[in-house]
Amino acid sequence: MVSELLRPDSEFSRAVYKEIRPAIPRAHWPVEALRATFTPTNDGLALIAHFEGLAPNYAALAAQVVLQAKVDMVLVSPVAALASAVVYSRRWRDTFLYALVPVLFAIPLMAPLGGLAMRASMVLFALNAAALLLSHFRLLQRRGALQQGRFIAEIPTPGLRIKVPQGTPVHHQE
Repeated sequence: MVSELLRPDSEFSRAVYKEIRPAIPRAHWPVEALRATFTPTNDGLALIAHFEGLAPNYAALAAQVVLQAKVDMVLVSPVAALASAVVYSRRWRDTFLYALVPVLFAIPLMAPLGGLAMRASMVLFALNAAALLLSHFRLLQRRGALQQGRFIAEIPTPGLRIKVPQGTPVHHQE
């Protein structure tokens, strides 16, 4: 699923421009807005970009700059909420995963304390295993939704005039 096209005056497009502008010499920029497709990574911590309208070596360089910007680019992108959901789901899954082994080894350690203690640790292990399975399933769902969050943006180019949204303060330098 590809969402709507982000215009050159969008916050995300301007953020991408600020990142890639120093890496590409002005002579190699196209005259019109630069079109790029962005796909979030599985972990939700970066964006993979494919630029159209630049020479292949500069397109690869711009894609690398966007990838290296990591979370800074994701936070201003349209997929920020989906990426956040993936990160939090992974944290919960990892919490239950790392708690599973100590709880598993607690079962034989509780046996000398009595049958009730051993059964309680077995129930705790079963609950933790169930929570691990549910949290992993939820993580897979959210990753799938994130991968469907591919979007296209038009990136401003040097000299391209863009309209500033109304109500945005404009600072003039003297």
